[in-house]
Amino acid sequence: MPLPRRAVALIGVMVLLSGCAVDAPNDDVAAYVDAAIAEMRDGIHADTDEFRDAVAQAAPELRAKPTIAETYRGLDQLAAAAGGPHSWLQTPADVASITTQNAPGAPFPVPTVSTRDGISMLTVPGFQGEDRDAIEQYQSAGLEAMRAAAPSTTCGWIIDLRTNGGGSAWPMLAVVAPLLDDGDVVGLKRVETVHWATVANGGVVSTPGGDDTATPGGFRVDAPVALLTSGMTNSAAEIVAIAFAGQTDAVRVGKPTSGMTTGNQVRELSDGARIILTTSYDVDRTGTVYDGPLAPDIEVAPGPDLEAARAAVRSRCA
Repeated sequence: MPLPRRAVALIGVMVLLSGCAVDAPNDDVAAYVDAAIAEMRDGIHADTDEFRDAVAQAAPELRAKPTIAETYRGLDQLAAAAGGPHSWLQTPADVASITTQNAPGAPFPVPTVSTRDGISMLTVPGFQGEDRDAIEQYQSAGLEAMRAAAPSTTCGWIIDLRTNGGGSAWPMLAVVAPLLDDGDVVGLKRVETVHWATVANGGVVSTPGGDDTATPGGFRVDAPVALLTSGMTNSAAEIVAIAFAGQTDAVRVGKPTSGMTTGNQVRELSDGARIILTTSYDVDRTGTVYDGPLAPDIEVAPGPDLEAARAAVRSRCA
């Protein structure tokens, strides 16, 4: 039986209203997208036509997404446009996973030392922990291993960064600090301002990471150092390698690093996601600014690289 004309009209209005509800922008999503883009404007490439064009093209579509989660992929791409390949978005699930993996008591890798024929090798793994206890666990493991090996290390040290994929640079720097000369050893440069990491008497005085990254000194080693690097040596591990640039009796051995020689800041978003944003360039104690892979002083393929590092240290023994 045909519906009355009034009923048909009401159904038409309901369909129309329903269509409007589906197509209408979600104010919460739009505000989230705008806040995320605002955080990106500190990126090293944010003041470029390329980034502005990327925002103009992507933002309207992202603001219209039904849920915040559906904006992650597009915001990740915009983060890379703002900060380069060293910038990305971590979803809340990513953040939770990293926190769990690097919590105190979790089985995350810590620095270790092995010694042979008067040469000790300090293996420095990547570390992404943020909890104070986890940082202390990582640093203490490395420094205690170095102290134990120091009496039998009669020639010099190798710092193995070959499989270090990065994370937080300052706990790593604290571990190698006894092998660094005093002074401003590595910095992060934004525009014309450099924020330095400073080392004295085997301890970290300050870093761009803040006051809580300082460590006590009192244990210092004066010896030749070879840094083993590879294409997997990335980001924070490259900062560690740069800290030795310009230091007497320090040499890089192996293959060029990954090239993420820039400094990042973490920008928190309202749902627990994070933008990892490149805001600065790495700079060494001589004033050299980096933006690409670190070339080794002695280039050697994986395999023979360890013996090449040992030979480099041995040739510098007093």
